[in-house]
Amino acid sequence: MGLTPPAPSSSGAIADSAVNARGEASGEAEVCPKCGGAGFVRRSLPLDHPDFGKALPCDCVSEESAESRQERLQRYSSLGALTRLTFHNLIEHGRSTNPRDRELFRGLVADAKAFGEAPEGWLLVHGSSGAGKTHVAAAIANRCIERGQPALFVVVPDLLDHLRAAYNPNSEVGYDSLIEQVRNAPVLILDDLGTQSATAWAQEKLFQVLNHRYNAQLPTVVTTNLALDRIDERLRMRLTDPAVARVYYVEAAARQIDVNLPDSLGLERMREMTFEGFDIAAPHLKPDERWSLENAYRQAMAFAESPENWLLIFGPNGCGKTHLAAAIANRCRDRGERPVFFVVADLLDYLRHLMDRDSGPSFLDGFNQLRNAPLLILDDLGAQSDVSWVRDRLFQLINHRYAARLPTVFTVSFDAMGKQLEERIMARLNDPGVCVEVPITAPAYRTEMGARPASLRRVSPPGTAQKRRLQGR
Repeated sequence: MGLTPPAPSSSGAIADSAVNARGEASGEAEVCPKCGGAGFVRRSLPLDHPDFGKALPCDCVSEESAESRQERLQRYSSLGALTRLTFHNLIEHGRSTNPRDRELFRGLVADAKAFGEAPEGWLLVHGSSGAGKTHVAAAIANRCIERGQPALFVVVPDLLDHLRAAYNPNSEVGYDSLIEQVRNAPVLILDDLGTQSATAWAQEKLFQVLNHRYNAQLPTVVTTNLALDRIDERLRMRLTDPAVARVYYVEAAARQIDVNLPDSLGLERMREMTFEGFDIAAPHLKPDERWSLENAYRQAMAFAESPENWLLIFGPNGCGKTHLAAAIANRCRDRGERPVFFVVADLLDYLRHLMDRDSGPSFLDGFNQLRNAPLLILDDLGAQSDVSWVRDRLFQLINHRYAARLPTVFTVSFDAMGKQLEERIMARLNDPGVCVEVPITAPAYRTEMGARPASLRRVSPPGTAQKRRLQGR
């Protein structure tokens, strides 16, 4: 039985591709009662039988035309628009300019082609965004389908959405049927592991699927932006078991930011500033203060999941603004992205350093790379000096990102909002078509809020509908 989505997925990989219990999605008069339209079955056989645990073609497959079989396999695969990604249009040396990275990518492509011809074992591909991981994974699925072998390709967050929807009594595909299909797919390809919400439920479902396939030694491909040490230990042990899996790291082409920027996020205190470590446990907060803190958390969380336009977080000193800004940066970095985080005073010192001819890159090169950073986070805007050179450089940076609509996060104190920010900068921050303003009225995070209790109450992350609402403000 195919995957029936609750709504079109963001990847487009699953939407409208499934065969439901009545056969309406595919236009067929009826669905085979033996395989539910999947085209394969698992037969009840003795443990010592050579076909025990294998996915075997259903009787209905022999009656299909080649065209019908291809259409059915593509529906089952959930590839959608990704049918265009094949080995024929894959850059075999990858996108990195580093010779060693190119050689590693060639090895991955050779292994992936062999896997596509005769799926066996596991293949884990991890590395930065834009390196070609999804193309390799989709090419494997497309080659399997071309040979007539069922291969289920699914983006991990979409899979979890479908499993949640299957709990609904009105769901056309029951949870048990859906989880069984995923666990026992002849070839399973999970794309973007690590981009899902890191809830206990999500981790448990993924473990159930992958642990079953690990024990049954079913062919599996997984791609992820996460570094290996960021993957849940139970999953990592199976994904990297040398007896089963081949592991490849891939790197994208050099990013625009290649100047040796000071890495504030590498500091231990900054690494600790995550969404998981943010809390609102102070019992004496007034209702409006607590709401402002919860709202800031949810707004920051939604922005981190899909950085778009600008986010301005302002409030009293010590209320948690920097924590939320750093949490956004750390979440993006965990996905393999390279956010640029600067305290504004340090940024201006850095720009002065670039003006020194002996500092390495020219001022213009360094400044342009900052202006075009995929995500720039400016902490404590307004605390810089009042020198005209400083004001002009800061305005040039902000104005460029305003005109280009580049994702940017600002934190500002209440005092700076009222007195220290220039009118031309305020005019851009106050544009509701570009910037979402998030005030925090709660008191200072460490002083007035007092000591934290041992058990902290966390704020639930926003759902999909809430994310859309927050980002569309």
